[in-house]
Amino acid sequence: MNKGLLIGGAVVVAVALVGARAMGFGGSKMLDTTHLTGGQSTPVASGSSTSNRQVTAGSSTAESAEILASADPYPGKVTQSGGFTGDVVEGDPNAAITVIEYASLTCPHCAAFHSQTYKRLKADYIDTGKIKFIYRDYPLGNEALSASIIARCGGEDKFLAFIDLFLTQQERWTRSADWMGELQKMARFGGLTADKINACLADQELGQSVVNRTRAASQVFRVNSTPTVIINGDVYSGGRDFRSMSQALDSML
Repeated sequence: MNKGLLIGGAVVVAVALVGARAMGFGGSKMLDTTHLTGGQSTPVASGSSTSNRQVTAGSSTAESAEILASADPYPGKVTQSGGFTGDVVEGDPNAAITVIEYASLTCPHCAAFHSQTYKRLKADYIDTGKIKFIYRDYPLGNEALSASIIARCGGEDKFLAFIDLFLTQQERWTRSADWMGELQKMARFGGLTADKINACLADQELGQSVVNRTRAASQVFRVNSTPTVIINGDVYSGGRDFRSMSQALDSML
């Protein structure tokens, strides 16, 4: 039997089943990806503002969907395993423009956006203090859910480094028959021990937080595919290439 799948494998399935109930989908999958994306991996547009959206809080969390998917940074908490459930803000926290990306770590379009658009945005807009940028989990399937949990396992300080690693090396682990083993190899290289990874995968509060915030994104912003970009509370309907996004941002500065 595959050693990589043995480590934490049973716990991932347990978390996935909890997620399926929380999301209201049947079966053993964390998310029904067909329902969420309609077979697509491209964003849908919306022109409505956050204040005009109908928001319903999920019964699986004490926090409302509007809090979990706020247009402002969500503070979150550190769970028992040491995992972090909140947002990590890049750039000037006082910047007038807030860009939020909802992405799945298994989505090829998200990996392309990360390498071709995000990194240029980081150099020209984030690091220069023109905007603040927030990456948010929107996992499409158990593999993406596991990767999101492991990325959060390193805490606030390591979260973005793991997101970068998992997206940059996406083909390596998503195409492996032992995707869990590949994820864990990379996580251990990033400083997480096998025991730490197992503790996070078994941390129901951490896994449920990812599930709850994913559902909240669907309710508040009508996210149903990845990557979806939110700019100052509105779903961005323009192109995801750097030129299109830079033109949109420049018009707001």
